[in-house]
Amino acid sequence: MTLKALSNVVSRLDNSCATLVKDIVATSWVGRDGLFVSAFVRLLGNLVSAHANYMGLVTKMLVRNLSFLPTSTGNLPGYVFVDRNTIYDRVHYALQYIIALVPTAASSTLFPLLVAEFPHKSERKLEHTCYLANMLRVVEYVPALRHKVLSVITDRVIKIDIEIQVDLEELEDDEGEELEAELKGALKEKEKKDVGANDDEEEEEEEVEDDGNKTDEDSDEEEDKDTVKAIRETVDKLDCMLDLLFKYYSQFLPDGTEKDPNSCSSTAVNTFEMIHNTFNTTILPTYRSRYTQFLLFWAAQKAPRFSDHFCVSMVEKALDNISPVGTRQAATAYIASYVARAKLMPAKDVRAVVRILCRWLSEFVDVRSVDCNGPDVRKFRPFYCVVQAIMYIFCFRWRELREEVEDEWGVVETSWTAGLDVMQKVITSRFNPLKVCSPAVVDMFAKIANHLQFVFCYTIIEQNKRKGRGREDDMLDSYFPFDPFLLKKSKRWIDECYVEWKPVPGLEDEEEEDSDSNADEDEDETEADELDSGDEGSETS
Repeated sequence: MTLKALSNVVSRLDNSCATLVKDIVATSWVGRDGLFVSAFVRLLGNLVSAHANYMGLVTKMLVRNLSFLPTSTGNLPGYVFVDRNTIYDRVHYALQYIIALVPTAASSTLFPLLVAEFPHKSERKLEHTCYLANMLRVVEYVPALRHKVLSVITDRVIKIDIEIQVDLEELEDDEGEELEAELKGALKEKEKKDVGANDDEEEEEEEVEDDGNKTDEDSDEEEDKDTVKAIRETVDKLDCMLDLLFKYYSQFLPDGTEKDPNSCSSTAVNTFEMIHNTFNTTILPTYRSRYTQFLLFWAAQKAPRFSDHFCVSMVEKALDNISPVGTRQAATAYIASYVARAKLMPAKDVRAVVRILCRWLSEFVDVRSVDCNGPDVRKFRPFYCVVQAIMYIFCFRWRELREEVEDEWGVVETSWTAGLDVMQKVITSRFNPLKVCSPAVVDMFAKIANHLQFVFCYTIIEQNKRKGRGREDDMLDSYFPFDPFLLKKSKRWIDECYVEWKPVPGLEDEEEEDSDSNADEDEDETEADELDSGDEGSETS
């Protein structure tokens, strides 16, 4: 009766009744019966229609109810218990109702509040995943906000992504190495289970309460344990958030069942373009992220045209003389890592990218050799980045870089793809890239190239060693953004489209024959691991 009476006089609830309106909006309504909820939502709609100044107050209340709510919210005295899913259904119903009445409020009021109420990066996993899921649900009925909302989500996810790397670097060496090993799956199964928080919401609530009752010890060891635990929880949080994003985007991208892989719906094309735009504005400039970029890696392989578009854009940035050096270096790292790791990328496209890069290298050496007095990464950084990219791609995709050619007599011979032979000229040039490129990449490339009789690098490498490899500042790092994806839950989206490191047939036997000691063999295995993991100890900014 009260709600009905208020609805009849809603036009009189002006600024003079602001206190009353605030009390009405603050009513515990989501846990009541259906009739009350319907009447209350209609009252909210009448209120914002009659008085636009109350839109912010009403919207803020609704947005705050999109966060992780305690069980008590739906357990009001005298009413049947209402679970969280039903509560969220009611909140979305109310939001959709008032946005339909005042469409302009979507951008002017709703979006800023969605951003403002996003959980702080220090909040628990459930706070983030619950709010993120509800944000994704909002864009279903407010499609005008889709791009902006997803850009905000990606920005928040990548901040958490970077935080993990920063925290790992701040740990003591022993603890940092142990946690890195755990993230790579090198610890016992029992230890690995501790990485993720329990998925059951109620159990996590109990864990939080229990943790609050523990007595803190003021020892460095206890602080380190707390830090490691916090990193594990952050990793689990990032994992679950990325999984939600993969799941959301999967609704709109091709699923591989299309008869014509190049035929994509407008929705799929628009979705990929949105992911790609967000990548360019948010992810590409963030050079230290580990996992967020895999959204683009996965989406690009959903259709050949998507993969082509991404490769072309990265090659253009990498070879653009006008672009900042940092942008060119990042783009080169992305094209190298993508071509090396994208399992669904056709062999002809792998060869096409390598040919373009090799052609640019050949022209660069011909034109700029007169300006080169020796290896200088500061002066020729983009050049060295491209050389390292080709070496990295070669280590992973040498099989695809071999082509069968039939001569005029019908004899089929195997040869390296056209243009790749420029690497001999590049390596022996006065630029001397083997001296400044990442040692992990150079050493593995030298072994594989020598074994396959492609090019021979050891003479130059030995000469460089005798002269000294130089300072770290004078060398490229080996950051490759699509290094192995180690998150447990969201990894399922990546497994089917990812190239894992494969030993070169016969190379291990050859190394064993030439090895003088077990120590040498261990060193070789370490180099392969560094190549596969991107030499994570190097500077990545």
